Amino acid sequence: MSVRPARESRETRDSSRGTRSDRWLAAGLVVLAVALAVNTILGPLVASVVTYPFSETLVNQTVGLEAVSLFVVAPWCLLAAWLITSGHRAGPVVAIPPAAYAAYMFVQYVVGPGYLTYRPVVALHLSIFVLSGAVLLRAWADLDDGDLPTLSQRRRRTASGVLVILGAFVCLQYLGAVEGLLTAGPLSAEASADPTMYWSIFFLDLGVVVPVTLATALSLLRGASWANRALYGVAGWYLFVPISVATMGVVMLLNDDPNAAVGRVVVLSIAGLLFAAFTVWVYRPLFADRESREDHRGRVGT
Repeated sequence: MSVRPARESRETRDSSRGTRSDRWLAAGLVVLAVALAVNTILGPLVASVVTYPFSETLVNQTVGLEAVSLFVVAPWCLLAAWLITSGHRAGPVVAIPPAAYAAYMFVQYVVGPGYLTYRPVVALHLSIFVLSGAVLLRAWADLDDGDLPTLSQRRRRTASGVLVILGAFVCLQYLGAVEGLLTAGPLSAEASADPTMYWSIFFLDLGVVVPVTLATALSLLRGASWANRALYGVAGWYLFVPISVATMGVVMLLNDDPNAAVGRVVVLSIAGLLFAAFTVWVYRPLFADRESREDHRGRVGT
């Protein structure tokens, strides 16, 4: 007679902890959205209260980046917070990409300028990095594999193949660096104008982004449960990348930047559309109605 009340008590405690966790995650996303907006308003896009010791090209790129942070990433955070408070299973999944993207960007904000003096804004940027990391870890911990759509073998293979292509896309941006590393050649004129920023991006892309992408691709083929969760985060992160870089290119064109290139903007815009299509394909089952989800599960083994 005592087993059932004990079980109900454990379930009640688990439910209470889950509710508190949801509230903290939603609140963290709202704070992250506000912090991104504040950083953008203080920066060169709006008020120019915060300035950076960058070249003309990198200032233009920062303006483009902050426009994406304000009009794309911050609203995405608020959408994720709303889904979480609404009890939607996609909430923690949708929370991962903006948190991962903010962590990626704010490493660059802290390290990239190569400050020679202490700057108050570093405290803001470090705080945003820590917050985005906390949101990322909390969202990952809140994901329940049972709430995610089961991936068929065909869908796993397709997603894995696309992830390999995405990783290759990032690597292609550094083809010139491969020759330089082999011959100890000089950086390009654009990179040498802001070498600390260049190397921070180089490190994050080839030391973090590409390995995570390829590890997820390989683990999807092996059927690892964590790869199912990681797929949503990686796909969402890649959605932000071409949008950001294409927007940077547009700002450079508008400001007659000497390093602006119409062809690069066109290529990245097309890449952005293709990446967006992949992200929609990955996320669509999360927002299917109950009947569609049941039909999907019934077809997994076929």
